[in-house]
Amino acid sequence: MALLIFTMACDDDDDSTGAEPLNFAETESDYVSIALFHDNGIDVLRANNGQIRSSVNEALPEGARFYTSSTGRHLVVVNRNGNQVRFFDSGVYFHIDHTHDDPSKWLETTVETPLPTHFKSSGDHMVIFNDGDGSITYVDEERLENSNYTPDVIQIENTVAHHGVGFRFTNGQFVTTFKDETEPEGLPGSVRFVDINGSVMGDNGGVETAGIHGSAVNGTHGAFGSRDGVIIVDGERNIDLVENTGKLDTARGFWIATMKGHDDANLFFGRAGELGAFVVDPVAKTIDVLYEGDDIEGDMFSFNGEYYLLHTSDNRIRVYDATNANMITERVVEMVDIPEVGSANGRSSRSEIEVLRKMNQPSPVLICSEQFLYVLAPDRQHIKVLHIRDLAHVHTIELSSTVNSMAKIGFTD
Repeated sequence: MALLIFTMACDDDDDSTGAEPLNFAETESDYVSIALFHDNGIDVLRANNGQIRSSVNEALPEGARFYTSSTGRHLVVVNRNGNQVRFFDSGVYFHIDHTHDDPSKWLETTVETPLPTHFKSSGDHMVIFNDGDGSITYVDEERLENSNYTPDVIQIENTVAHHGVGFRFTNGQFVTTFKDETEPEGLPGSVRFVDINGSVMGDNGGVETAGIHGSAVNGTHGAFGSRDGVIIVDGERNIDLVENTGKLDTARGFWIATMKGHDDANLFFGRAGELGAFVVDPVAKTIDVLYEGDDIEGDMFSFNGEYYLLHTSDNRIRVYDATNANMITERVVEMVDIPEVGSANGRSSRSEIEVLRKMNQPSPVLICSEQFLYVLAPDRQHIKVLHIRDLAHVHTIELSSTVNSMAKIGFTD
């Protein structure tokens, strides 16, 4: 497996915040787990006792991206270069009125499509956009365990291959990007509602932009980043453009191009690579500055959507209340800077789309549960646990062997 290895250091000064000691083992849910990626397989670790609960030994596809479903049960392996999507069942899931803690396994179900790329998950539903032909793959997560189930590859009418994105609302409607064939660089210029058959429902709402990248969804509202502003859509098939404000400037290339959403959060958060992070309210249709700076390395929601976290290149973690975007705490956590690929600053030798794709990927060294932030240490044999609320170091998990990266799975009971 050729995953990039990013590392973080654990320093002693993180342990002394003066806070009341927290019993991590008793506080963390039994169902919060961490997928540990090795060269030859995946270990599933139970976080609160540090024990490996299941292992699957199989070489992982080179260059594939791993995404966690909204339920926390599955890892979706998007192998763009291999034109394939696979599914890893963690075995940790909630079913109607009881919980399961079964062995992990690769599912037999696979999907073969041209250049699967952008992944979105909301509720029990997942959508992968296929850049190779502009289609979308729809996955009903509850049906994945059925060996006869085949996810739907939806061919969208009147579209062409492009670097796009799509998602599904709770009411069953899909929204996806469309591309004008004259637009350079492969970015789409509008969005439309479609049904399960790929038929277009209505028009683009009169919203046509010079380029779209990134999206967020919470089940009832969605948003797309664009060069001209943020496109807001809802389950009533409304499409509106909230135009760029402040330093966001289409002409200078300063636009919100990656976005994050969560089923339990009303606000969306977006990033403009040269400017910082922004808060997008899809109901009020507003864009406000959250953080100014060109040094953001990554961002994420906590497991239940209560917190939004920013990681900047000065090794600082900032924690925000995701309901109102107020900052709760911030702290420098010693870590090795995440290396960029291609040049001294990691940007000049890569295309715009390559940079945007990089920004959209989940962190391989930072993951959140409901209450805790997990940090992979520089030796790749320890995981440091910080309490999200104050970023106090509360525990360190010692691993029996080194790992390349990690991802969150499971759920909070």
